Amino acid sequence: MKNWLSTRKIILVLCILVIALAIQFTTPPTYDPPQFPNGKKFAFAIVDDTDGATVENIKPVYEYLEELGIRCTKTVWLLPTNDSTHWPNRGETMQDSAYREFVLGLQNKGFEIGLHGVRGGHSERGEVISGLESFRELFGQYPRIHINHSLNKDNLYWGGSKLGVTPFRLMYGLMSDTPSSYGQDPASEHFWGDIAKEHVSYVVNFSFHDINILKINPAIPYHDERKPYVNYWFHSADGGFVDSFNDLISEENVDKLESQGGVCFIYTHLSSGFARDGKVNPEFKKRIAYLASKDGWFTSASEILDYLREHRNRDDDISFRERIYIELRWLIEKALYGST
Repeated sequence: MKNWLSTRKIILVLCILVIALAIQFTTPPTYDPPQFPNGKKFAFAIVDDTDGATVENIKPVYEYLEELGIRCTKTVWLLPTNDSTHWPNRGETMQDSAYREFVLGLQNKGFEIGLHGVRGGHSERGEVISGLESFRELFGQYPRIHINHSLNKDNLYWGGSKLGVTPFRLMYGLMSDTPSSYGQDPASEHFWGDIAKEHVSYVVNFSFHDINILKINPAIPYHDERKPYVNYWFHSADGGFVDSFNDLISEENVDKLESQGGVCFIYTHLSSGFARDGKVNPEFKKRIAYLASKDGWFTSASEILDYLREHRNRDDDISFRERIYIELRWLIEKALYGST
């Protein structure tokens, strides 16, 4: 009888411990809304990946954004793809003269140009270095933002390498066949982590289904000592295609972002259905116009990240609890929605 009671006590203690840990690591962090420049009520940046982009399919979208006064971050490829069989690798690059002229025009108008790897497809170290030098020559500086691309082996801490907790990596392996990356591995021919650390300020890692990224992690941008080749990480809201983008910027969500004094970095592909036959998607036009009518700070991702980093009262390193919460939440969302 006494042994049974002892066993019950042990089980009870373990249950309480599990519940306590669950509460500790699944409770969203609290945050104090930042004071944005010029009294703006929230901050919003589009981060546009270049997959499938051509002058024809993105120019109308950028013209409409410019008309609304929204400047954003657009990524580019410097080199042509070496694997066009993988559809996300297709799209124009800075080797295409008309596309190059268009992108340089965007930069002159105040849009930020970032890197989506040097090409759609795997690149070895020498190719990455050559591509980065081409970027600097074209745009006058190295890219401040890098966004990993699809299955590229030269990605930084991608696939299972995103996750720092071994059980989480095992869980990820059951949900995804995205391979790990080698851009951070000094033994690999795809290594360029040291170059990234020298020149690139920010890299995005997890995408979430919430418009307010500060609500998920008020520490952005943050440094993770377990991933030393990235200076600062940040997260994005997952608006990868026109329908998911439109869902995220519903009037209800925009009002929520404003009332919470939040920050949104919305990840998308403006080449994916935002314009057809030269006409911008009408629902996107309606919703982005409502967003633009608000008193928000609409600018590049790097400018917002710089501001957040310079106006906070904490150090740059992420805590263990914060890392567990972010990774666990992302895994749950990936299981439910297929987050990137």
